Amino acid sequence: MNCILRGVRVIDPLARRDAPGQDVWLSEGRIIAIYKHMGEGSLPVIDLTPASGHAPVILCPGFIDIHTHLREPGDEGAETLHSGSQAAAAGGFTQVVAMANTVPPVDTPERVKEATFRAVAASVQVLTGCALTRGLQGAELVDLEECAAAGAAAFSDDGRNALSPRLLSEAIVRAAPLRRPILVHPEDEELLAQVNNVQGPVNRCSLRPVEAEARAVGYALRALTHAGRGHVHLQHLSAAASVEMVRRAKEEGATVTAEATPHHLSMWLPMATEPDPPALRKVNPPLRTDRDREALVQALRDGVIDCVATDHAPHRVEEKTLPYDDAAPGMIGLELALAVCITLGGMGGDWVPTLVERLTLGPYRVLGPGAGIREPRLRIGEAATCVLFDPEAEWTVEPSHLRSTSQNTPLLGAKLRGRVLMTLVDGALVHHDRQRLPWPVAAPSEPAS
Repeated sequence: MNCILRGVRVIDPLARRDAPGQDVWLSEGRIIAIYKHMGEGSLPVIDLTPASGHAPVILCPGFIDIHTHLREPGDEGAETLHSGSQAAAAGGFTQVVAMANTVPPVDTPERVKEATFRAVAASVQVLTGCALTRGLQGAELVDLEECAAAGAAAFSDDGRNALSPRLLSEAIVRAAPLRRPILVHPEDEELLAQVNNVQGPVNRCSLRPVEAEARAVGYALRALTHAGRGHVHLQHLSAAASVEMVRRAKEEGATVTAEATPHHLSMWLPMATEPDPPALRKVNPPLRTDRDREALVQALRDGVIDCVATDHAPHRVEEKTLPYDDAAPGMIGLELALAVCITLGGMGGDWVPTLVERLTLGPYRVLGPGAGIREPRLRIGEAATCVLFDPEAEWTVEPSHLRSTSQNTPLLGAKLRGRVLMTLVDGALVHHDRQRLPWPVAAPSEPAS
């Protein structure tokens, strides 16, 4: 790989750089130079200069997903570290945080170390999310200090929210000196059990009212206030009411952050066309109204919601073809996130630079450097971790094009805009769309000055 990418828009939010019409010299996985109108000498040139009236191809730091389910160990038939990291690379993600709800859950220092060791072979950086409570049961906190020392990037019982506000407050206090956020799945399980009239687990219950989310957000914010320190991050907000609660808390100075998923930014009920099977649209929290969706989009634009997180949740076919009430919740998102946000999620056009920020610097700031996440920057001369994407490239979501083992998305057959052309991780080419980005055979040379 030794060539010049011509006519590229370079966006680096951390450097506050947004420069169109740049030439980027890549050599052996490094960005050697970024100039306007670079003389190429004898170097091969890939001319990406947009036609008049069209948006340029964008080079930016690699995306970061702080909410990914990779299913290994325990359900490798749905996803593995290998297939999940390939899907991440195809979606432009170079760092992901794997949630702890595997089988067995990642809830001890030993399991954190095991998960971190398994992730070494992944094609992107996979950070280890550790459970907040033993077995995700909400009764006893894990050894936060030892798990952090073992490599845990964050703590979350994602998929569950069974711990009391008192225990959550204790966790926030203990995580503060570790410089780790507490990631909260904001759904009140007691209320869900009541409205669904069940005694056991509520994960697959289909009735999930806004009140369950709002109540859990309120509990989390009060726990943060009681702690007097630390950082709470609210996962996959879905409702306008939750957005307003977070907005007020931030205005009052609370150290709270929040995320929205591509599917909550782009879909609402009732859907124009019901997927087959209907459970392809089943997610926790559920898709809500168009008003809720619009509130999420606005909050992402203005920074009340800090980042996009996929909640990539692969499932085997048999888990999604059960009757709706019994089917597993969740949909895949790593390969679709960019295009869904651009095409359907209100972040296309002039909002693309903001979307890039919410996919790079936003999640980095949520986790913080103490979590072991790498700074999303384009640095001259260093092995590059970056993504090149075309915000206008159209493509159809087809099973044969998906790298994830699972295909549980209601968007199969949909035509989207926004396509990742190339992903580099530490200088290694981990994804390359050869059809849209022909790669020349380069002869060693230097650009003319």
